[in-house]
Amino acid sequence: MIAVPEADRAIGIETYASTGAPCRASAKSSEEDFRVEELISKLEITGEDRPDYYPLYRVEKRSIDTLHMERSLGEALRSRLSYGGLKDKRAVAVQYVTPTSTKSLRPARVVRERFTAQLMGFIPRPLSRGMIRGNRFTIVLRGCCNDVSARIEEAFALARSKRLPSFFGFQRFGAREAGTHLIGRALVRQDFKEAVSLILLKPRTVDDEATRTARGTMADGMYAEGAKTLQAHQDVERMVARRLSSEPEDWTRALRAVPVKLRRLYVQAYQSFLFNRTLSLALAKGLDISRCESGDNWSEVSEDGLATSPVHGVRERAPPSAVPMVQLTGFAYRNYGSRFDSCLEDVMAQERVSAKEFYVKQMQEVSAEGGFRRPHLAVGDASYVCTGDKADLSFTLARGQYATVLLREVMKPTDPIVGGLA
Repeated sequence: MIAVPEADRAIGIETYASTGAPCRASAKSSEEDFRVEELISKLEITGEDRPDYYPLYRVEKRSIDTLHMERSLGEALRSRLSYGGLKDKRAVAVQYVTPTSTKSLRPARVVRERFTAQLMGFIPRPLSRGMIRGNRFTIVLRGCCNDVSARIEEAFALARSKRLPSFFGFQRFGAREAGTHLIGRALVRQDFKEAVSLILLKPRTVDDEATRTARGTMADGMYAEGAKTLQAHQDVERMVARRLSSEPEDWTRALRAVPVKLRRLYVQAYQSFLFNRTLSLALAKGLDISRCESGDNWSEVSEDGLATSPVHGVRERAPPSAVPMVQLTGFAYRNYGSRFDSCLEDVMAQERVSAKEFYVKQMQEVSAEGGFRRPHLAVGDASYVCTGDKADLSFTLARGQYATVLLREVMKPTDPIVGGLA
């Protein structure tokens, strides 16, 4: 059995589906080596600027996460924004965005240092997550081993047979600093002091001397002084520290200085960690994730294999084309007695967490209901070309699935972060 690196285990990934030996390769050697573009459903787009319609923008971004892009573009349009999902910071990423207000500004183009937003037309309602069909990836691996073709073939073959697990990737957990789920765990347990400590005081491998000094200063209770020496990109830490400087030890109010969307992402990251551990346990037990069995929750898939129907109950008979669905823990979770529910129950017991705790009484706005996720990657239109020690891959994934999860099965790096998977 091939050893799984500790960095993977830290986010709940404890196994591989493929059996091929590790293959030396590097992903994300540059932003151009990792490109992703959203695939949107057919929309009623018009070129007419109607006052009751919403402008639709195609945003191409580099070296900026979606939340920071959202803040900057929202200021330019003078509106909150609606979009389908978060995109990798370390990539060339294309996603679609609308303002949520019909009274927003409607410039033809917004150009900033790290993104460009181009007006595509107008649609009758704001963009929603359900309008995103999937994502198209174009990826270059460099410095590849001689067996890279065989490793890619194995991964694609597993995908065709619906046996490539759909783990949540590093980007879900804070990319290069896998730790947002730890903050989420603290929020679920309503240990708000611990959540603040993880945000402000937990060392990061990328910390420079000034940041290490700032964390030490804040650990001594001098939050205002520490905030002054934080780096420009550490805006979340700065907001929390400044709130604490005026209201010491009011951990709840300090956390509310963090934008609510980000606080929800912390809790969702913990849900993702529990899902990864559940799927890892299911694979360790030899459960078949490719097809439905009696007692599974299930969904039907669209013709292109990307979208899934509403989830059906365990007592409903599934058609042959149905796929199994695995629960994401939340306050609406119910143990239906499925084979996957059994694994999730074991994981929650080990974590000493209950589903009802995801209703966070003292901070209800971060509560998480739960839901379902298919256990295998939905890979479409997959192809690759190898030239020397370089491999070019193209494929489509369903919404919310991670290309780096496929790449880890090809590469199996001893350090996923150095390998470019974060």
